[in-house]
Amino acid sequence: MLRNEPASATLPLRILPLGDSITWIWGYQPDGTVIDTNGHRAPLLSSLVAAGYEVDFVGTLRSGDMPDNDNGGHSGFTISQIQNVMAGGLAMKPNVVLLHAGTNDLNRPETQEEPWLDAPERLGSLLDDALMASPDAVVIVAEIIEAADSETLERIKAFNSAIADVVKQRMLEGYKVTVVDQSVIGADELADGLHP
Repeated sequence: MLRNEPASATLPLRILPLGDSITWIWGYQPDGTVIDTNGHRAPLLSSLVAAGYEVDFVGTLRSGDMPDNDNGGHSGFTISQIQNVMAGGLAMKPNVVLLHAGTNDLNRPETQEEPWLDAPERLGSLLDDALMASPDAVVIVAEIIEAADSETLERIKAFNSAIADVVKQRMLEGYKVTVVDQSVIGADELADGLHP
């Protein structure tokens, strides 16, 4: 492609939105009432189509009223739980995986099996399995959205700080992995202290 050509793509995008409830549903009124079950997927789809991309969302779940509402967002799931159920979505051969996982690990009482401090290690394990299943996919890992609770927020900040190293290790192995900062969504933009 020449540098001055438009950014339209010839490769159709097969996107697996993977994560927890923030992936599955995003759109609440201040009282917690759901107003939009399409989440971030609808504006993303609109933007990509406007840029000339052919897009197909994939995943084993459906949510929202948009025509292509496939996704891999599992409400209430921790990183390990997401890892245990993601095979079906990855079997659909996505070439882009959007991953937002870790909120539920850090917003619950700590367990001996899944301590807070080990959440980045669990994220790395999930990434390894995803990359083994879809080695040619571009995986975009989110620094997760903030929380209103100060203790949860501190744990999220520590987790987000570790994500760059987790991703860099996989980049050095030749995988197409990058980080996007979703932590810029602040507490004042949360409907219930946790969801945007």
